[in-house]
Amino acid sequence: MASLYKRLIILLLVSSVIHTAGAQTDINPPAPPVLRFLTLHPETGYTELQWIKSPSPDVAGYVIYYFNNNEGFAIDTVYNPNATSYINTGSAARFREEKYVIAAIDSSGNVSPLSNPLNTIYLTVTADTCLGIIRAGWNQYTGSPVNLTGYTIAVSENNGDFYEKGTVDPGKNSFSIEYIEPGVSYCAAVRAVLEGGLISSSNVGCLTVDMLRNPSWINADFATVEDGLIKLSFTVDPLSESTKYNIERKAATDSVFRIIKTLTTSSKSILYSDPEADVTKRYIYRLASLNSCGNVTKYSNPASNILAELAYENNKLILKWNKYNRWTYGISEQTLYADFGNGYAGFISLSPADSVLEIPYKDILYSITGKNFCFYISAIEAADITGLPGQSISNVVCAEADEKIFVPNTFTPDNDGKNDYFSPVLSFTPSSYKLLITDRRNNIIFESSNPGEQWDGRNRSGPVPNGVYLWYLSVKTPSGKDIRKSGTITVIRNF
Repeated sequence: MASLYKRLIILLLVSSVIHTAGAQTDINPPAPPVLRFLTLHPETGYTELQWIKSPSPDVAGYVIYYFNNNEGFAIDTVYNPNATSYINTGSAARFREEKYVIAAIDSSGNVSPLSNPLNTIYLTVTADTCLGIIRAGWNQYTGSPVNLTGYTIAVSENNGDFYEKGTVDPGKNSFSIEYIEPGVSYCAAVRAVLEGGLISSSNVGCLTVDMLRNPSWINADFATVEDGLIKLSFTVDPLSESTKYNIERKAATDSVFRIIKTLTTSSKSILYSDPEADVTKRYIYRLASLNSCGNVTKYSNPASNILAELAYENNKLILKWNKYNRWTYGISEQTLYADFGNGYAGFISLSPADSVLEIPYKDILYSITGKNFCFYISAIEAADITGLPGQSISNVVCAEADEKIFVPNTFTPDNDGKNDYFSPVLSFTPSSYKLLITDRRNNIIFESSNPGEQWDGRNRSGPVPNGVYLWYLSVKTPSGKDIRKSGTITVIRNF
């Protein structure tokens, strides 16, 4: 009996040992998964995670963690060994950057080491009204294990559709949205572009710009010479709220503009006469609008005065000028005005392409009634944005009248159409004139007070005989000189 009891105890001990050995607890954790991709869904504010499953055979699911200060804080467990994604509906990634890691869990409750971390992109937007821009800044997407190739910035205005505004390289985390308008609500979002076509989106950052409305255009109406000054006219966008402007100038040969006047005005039509300009030189002007910080927000098109030059060569007047080529829509017409002693009047209509004109002196000598004769060019602008074409007048260029008198000594009044008449040739129109022709006995044959009247070789009774006759001339020139001349003229008839 004792022997049987002893054997029973041994069997129980062996059975206990065998049972204990067969039920030993699993303490080996699975291998970690790889967190592949992370993005925010801007329309809902949810964060989506995608991962590559743990390679371990015993995986019961995955634990989702916030990751902060190199430590994971579990927020949920997905009990599905085949799961590869998760959407965190409790995400606050619209308001801050969030980092995530995940881990695999097996059927024994063993948890793998934490995966690689990935972060959401958090975007902030601020308006710089001094520069007229919105600054968009964001934290870098980590880009591992899928490489980051760059960022695109999308913008929406007044709740409209988003459109791509620009791109930056992977190493950049800021972008400036330019040419912003006051009162407009802007929203922006950043999208990290990853290899394989993956896109990780940020939150949407929005603001409404509160600033003065800058002009969308400024037109330089004209630069013209008036009363010895260069006069400027500019028209400003009527919707603009700007009140401060710089007038800038440079010589035509310079490369840099300098400020010559700062104006404060609410007028949209700005006139200015440059007291320092030399009208015998060419300048280029422009108007710049300034914001409240003194920064330039808009430049006008340039305006350039017309500079004319006059030379007298080989009995020809050579007039040269620079075309007014700074109007946005060009020139519609040009006119040369002349003053020969009785005031300015239109003299020649010019093509918009003209910049040089030659005038034979003989074509104007009988029009000159003053000591000097002068010219200026007038250019008219083609229709522009203001609907009011500008006009630019050049400087005035003058020359002294060429007061010369030539008297031939022979003529042949035989009606052959050649040299049939006699008269002095003047290079000017005299203010008074007297021509007298006599024979050798001092008998008057011809007398005239009209410089355009010629002697035809006849007296009151008919043709005079061949021979030598005397002439006397008295004129007063446009400059006021009294000239008296006398000489002889020989009459020769060839029949």
